Amino acid sequence: MGQFVWNAEWETGFPNLDEQHQRLLAEFNDFLDAIRHDFHREHITNLLEFLADFLEEHFEEEEIHMLATQYPRFLEHKAFHDGMRTRVHGLLNPASDDPEAVAAGVVQFVMDWMGNHICVEDKLMAKHLIQFSRKGSAPAS
Repeated sequence: MGQFVWNAEWETGFPNLDEQHQRLLAEFNDFLDAIRHDFHREHITNLLEFLADFLEEHFEEEEIHMLATQYPRFLEHKAFHDGMRTRVHGLLNPASDDPEAVAAGVVQFVMDWMGNHICVEDKLMAKHLIQFSRKGSAPAS
């Protein structure tokens, strides 16, 4: 299983979101490296917990921006976040002793996150945020 490489098609046009997405992708790559090269349940669990915390902060920031700009698709976008939160916590409880099973779950999560969340939902949200900021009321990021 190779590394995930950032693809320009995933760029939303909102720099702060793109930087966070790139950081999350780097953290997922670190997680996959740990599974491939040095599987220790504690190490894997710590990385999963870090990723869950980072995703939570990222989603909260997106949700704050959506509310602040009265994003019309807020409920749909938040529902997608909530589903992703549930999936990440499912990967945590319990972290499997089978590195291949853990890796497969993480890979599927990343593919869904990159393909569905960023390419569809985040691009729609970013377009709204950019239009809102051009009206003179930019979000904080």
